[in-house]
Amino acid sequence: MTRHISIMRHGDAPYINGERQISELGHQQIKLMAHWYADYLLEHGLELETLLVSPILRAQQTADTFEEAFRQQVNYSWQRDTEALLKSEANPEITIPYVEEVTTGTTLLISHMPLVSHLWAGWLNGESQYFPTSSIGCLTLSSDNKHNRTQKVVFRSPE
Repeated sequence: MTRHISIMRHGDAPYINGERQISELGHQQIKLMAHWYADYLLEHGLELETLLVSPILRAQQTADTFEEAFRQQVNYSWQRDTEALLKSEANPEITIPYVEEVTTGTTLLISHMPLVSHLWAGWLNGESQYFPTSSIGCLTLSSDNKHNRTQKVVFRSPE
């Protein structure tokens, strides 16, 4: 079985009125990445099936902006769920098996540092990757009855 899991860090989010919220720059970068991701999926013959989002405001705002821009490029729908295991302090040793258990096909995770880097390293046997805001890393997970294999497909940043 092959599945495609992409990891996105929330957009630029300075403190606004005491809470981290997506800035105008963040919204622009998220839109840019949503268009890139739609093109990436189309190029690889894939459709987004599941969007899992951290419950924290800046991740939810990222998902809202992402979905609005993404819908302009595609004519299908996907399931969006909020998942507490995507908070920045979540344990990747719990999050990774959970994501593998509850998703199939093509999934996008929207989360925070340091979790996004820990998830990347967890699926890629310790390979380190810093995620600038709004960046997306795409992985392909292949498994047969005996082995799980992960390969990095691409990493893209709006910068």
